Amino acid sequence: MKRYAVFYLNIFLITIYAGETELFSPQKQNLLREEQNRYESEYEKLKYNWIAPINLNGSYGYDKSAIGEHANNKKISASVSQDVFRSGGITYQIAYADAKKASSKIALDMEIASINEKLFSAILNYKKTLCQKEQSELNLKNREIEIFIKQQLYDVGKADITELNNALMGQSSELKNLATYSYTLAQQRYEISKLSDINPDTFLLREFALTKESDYLQNNLALNYAHSQSMNNEYLYGLAKSSYLPSVALNANIGYQDYDAKKLSNGYDGGFYGAGISVNVPLSYNASATIEEAKSAHLKQLADVADKERSTKASYAQSLELIQNYRNQIEITLKNLALYDELITTIKAGVDAGVKTGYDLQTLKNSKAIEEQTIKINEINIQLELAKLHFALKNSKDI
Repeated sequence: MKRYAVFYLNIFLITIYAGETELFSPQKQNLLREEQNRYESEYEKLKYNWIAPINLNGSYGYDKSAIGEHANNKKISASVSQDVFRSGGITYQIAYADAKKASSKIALDMEIASINEKLFSAILNYKKTLCQKEQSELNLKNREIEIFIKQQLYDVGKADITELNNALMGQSSELKNLATYSYTLAQQRYEISKLSDINPDTFLLREFALTKESDYLQNNLALNYAHSQSMNNEYLYGLAKSSYLPSVALNANIGYQDYDAKKLSNGYDGGFYGAGISVNVPLSYNASATIEEAKSAHLKQLADVADKERSTKASYAQSLELIQNYRNQIEITLKNLALYDELITTIKAGVDAGVKTGYDLQTLKNSKAIEEQTIKINEINIQLELAKLHFALKNSKDI
């Protein structure tokens, strides 16, 4: 039985290193790159949103009175009204911008990891379908042997038509299965081509290892994103409160004016400036409701974090159970392979002695090969679960 251990979790090679190959298509890479540019630009906008704009004004006027007096007035100026105190609102605004950037980065990491998982799962499922197609071809060979034997028995009256018909129906069913697998492979190649230019027939996959539960919970992207959303809502709550508290603004203006009174002697040509300070205390009927709404959103997000932690633990435990189930099936199949070896040895001796037919021996060899493919399929099933766990973590996008 030891010789079959080579099948156990040993069919994948690690061939992907940083910078070795571009997995995603150029279009997908460009889309992700633009998404990163978007959230970085959003961060700059949010972080400095509290800085007021400088308003530039220019004007020209011509006035004429009822008594015939007239004047030209040219003016250009710049003014600003900048908040210098918002009862903590400025601090909350900057902190919210930082938290929003971190949240957006995690969201982008989740998107990249999700595409990675989708691509790797598609390749794994492609290889799994290849194994199933191989099993179907082996089953078909056994069906052909069965039909031949049933035909011979029917011709000499040792089998009825029902047995022969059942064998023919079995062959027909297996041919349909084989056609389905061929179509499935074509569909899977199409799904892979939507994400990447790699060839699934020649691409060698890395082997995924089991992540410890503590690491899985600490580095889980969905959990980290939920925590970051909680921070966002906490700062938004602070912003909502501060917007109804006193604020202090510095007001300033500077400019140049040319006033020509024509017939009068009080014209003016020169610069001007002014500065001042203002205090604003907003009074709003909806203040309490608005603040309470922001508070509720914050508390809801905290509850969502706790709920997400609970479901993440349950999902991890479920994956462990499923992986163990696949391992158990592999162990059972390995024992079956040892039995097939014994039977093949016995049947071969019978064939050599002339008391057994080569058909019996070939049927057993085909059945053994089918079981070997079953081991490979369960190994792929394990890798599919491990990939799901791996790509749920931060830094999984790095591959």
